[in-house]
Amino acid sequence: MFINMLCVGFGGFIGAVLRALTGICISKLPALASFPFATLIVNITGSFFIGILLTLPQITENPNLKAFLTAGLLGGLTTFSTFTFDTLSLIEHRMFVSALLNVFISVSVALFACYIGTLLSKHVF
Repeated sequence: MFINMLCVGFGGFIGAVLRALTGICISKLPALASFPFATLIVNITGSFFIGILLTLPQITENPNLKAFLTAGLLGGLTTFSTFTFDTLSLIEHRMFVSALLNVFISVSVALFACYIGTLLSKHVF
């Protein structure tokens, strides 16, 4: 159990750093400043990779590797709470179309990315 929690913690550290770096990189592009692209990117990327990882037996059969990659790395990378805060912020700034687009794109594209990840995993790996 202790090793498993260390795996989650180490993976979470890496995922959180990757999320922060994504935010820093996106913030350097002024054209993207009015929409929460960094959150969108990490959530879609995380959804794609969890679709792959949770359909690979070599991942699901190794509890420490699964904990490191899914709850840790992808859990640290993706962020539902930031997604909700970003959407609320858009609403508070009366950017209703952007808020609706954020919800629609985030949910539909992340779901599709997860589906593509599972298909890729089942047919390629």
